[in-house]
Amino acid sequence: MRKTKLFTKTLLAALGMVWLVLEAYYVLSNTDPDTRIGFWSFLIVGIVLGIAWFFVDGFYLSGYLKRSIEISSNAFDTKIKVIFADLFSQNGWKAISVNDFFDSTVDGYYISENSLHGMMLKNYWGGNIIDWDKQVTDDLSDISPKEELTDRPAPGKQIRYPIGTTAKVSTNGNNFLCVAATHTNIDSLQVSASSDDLNKALRGLLCKTRSFCSGDALNIPLIGSGLARTGIKPNIIVDLILLSIFDESKREKITNEIRIILPKQKRKEIHLSTIQKEWS
Repeated sequence: MRKTKLFTKTLLAALGMVWLVLEAYYVLSNTDPDTRIGFWSFLIVGIVLGIAWFFVDGFYLSGYLKRSIEISSNAFDTKIKVIFADLFSQNGWKAISVNDFFDSTVDGYYISENSLHGMMLKNYWGGNIIDWDKQVTDDLSDISPKEELTDRPAPGKQIRYPIGTTAKVSTNGNNFLCVAATHTNIDSLQVSASSDDLNKALRGLLCKTRSFCSGDALNIPLIGSGLARTGIKPNIIVDLILLSIFDESKREKITNEIRIILPKQKRKEIHLSTIQKEWS
């Protein structure tokens, strides 16, 4: 809808510009009316110019047609991309935000099937959460829990981990880094996070990436949006992710390439050209 409005606006502007130029030329040069271009010629010229400007503006100026940008820095050599795409279609490691219990029951209560956490478990583990649970437990065996709630009823987990705790899990060649990014309300099972939680989650994720990615690409979704209930606008979350990447990269290289993967439905809210201007 937004592109349709922009295209219509551009087309009308082009037609107006052609009309203004021709009218001024004909009047000032006292051109013979018989030599003037006809209506259809005028219309074709206006439409061609309008389409040309729509693409020039969309890709090179306003950027509303861009689907990806690349951000670079002289301070480090990691390639950073911001892309509108499907997270699970990307190669490399995929970051998934989970709750602080690392719950694994996709039932709409403990984990929503519409969350990336739920989609990962359903599509890649096919309901075999025993394997996922074991990998998480083994990988976090040296992490001190924040607390243990022995009276929390099954199928909920009993060990709560600090925000930022990250577990690496793999299945059939697909590698994931699951980071605790949200606090769980024991009674309502709703999750939430603050901007400070988001910062801790991103730093924990990037530190884990540095240790295990071995130069492979890391794909980070829009952590903190949607069900995380941070209340932070998507474009600000992108800035927070980029800030974490820049700060951690200056300390020590994280990996060769990091991609921030944005949902396609967020194109109306996130303008890539603005991000590129602010960070390049």
